[in-house]
Amino acid sequence: MATRILTSLAVASVFLSASPVSASYREAAYVTTLYSDASHTTVVGHIYPECGLNYIQYHLVGTYTYFATDEFVGYCTENGWEPL
Repeated sequence: MATRILTSLAVASVFLSASPVSASYREAAYVTTLYSDASHTTVVGHIYPECGLNYIQYHLVGTYTYFATDEFVGYCTENGWEPL
């Protein structure tokens, strides 16, 4: 009986340690530059990241277009920004 309990506890500890709740949060964040056309000469807007507790929210400043480039700027973690 004691062996079964210890085995159950060992299996439970493996699953709990692998659960997302115990893992630290880290997500890549990007600044997007938006251009007026495919030539990428005139900037018309940007999309900036903002770190939340366990998420990234992006904010548009200017005009949205399909002509864009992304620049990696760091990581959003549970402790805030983790710069490059």
